[in-house]
Amino acid sequence: MYGAWRLARFDPAAMAWFNRSIEGVWHSFWAAVIAYPAFIILLALKIAPEQWAASGVLRILLVQSIGYVIAWVAFPLVILPFCRWLERDDQCLVFIIAYNWSQVLQVAATLAVAALAAAAILPGPLMSFVEFATEIALLVYEWYIARTALEAGGVAATAVVLLDLVLAFGMGEVTQGLY
Repeated sequence: MYGAWRLARFDPAAMAWFNRSIEGVWHSFWAAVIAYPAFIILLALKIAPEQWAASGVLRILLVQSIGYVIAWVAFPLVILPFCRWLERDDQCLVFIIAYNWSQVLQVAATLAVAALAAAAILPGPLMSFVEFATEIALLVYEWYIARTALEAGGVAATAVVLLDLVLAFGMGEVTQGLY
């Protein structure tokens, strides 16, 4: 987690804080377990009460939880051949490690903003700006991770972020369509 925090501060030396072995890759998937409770709270905040009532709590939680697991597995499976295409095979596993641990910070930031929105503390336009700025900051963070961990240029890092966005959007559409 310290490496992910240092990456959020745009410190390229942060990569030294990650276990860069195959064991480190497997351990990085513990980030999914750590982030899961925040994911569930985000669902509670983002899904309308009418939707919970219409579809049922169990169905929504089951569908979203399965989607969560699939997303955690799908991105690495998609990024591996993409890294090969970028000729970044040697850096790919390190990227997956950094990316996975960064998800804990990203979901925490998203949860903080969602809680702020739910509390209705800020006026609508200001809250919209905070949400937008947070999304941009998280995209820049992921871009920096791709650029640093893959030792790639800005265009390649942008492609990685876009790939992640498309995959996340598609997964969201599929899961929401199931309830």
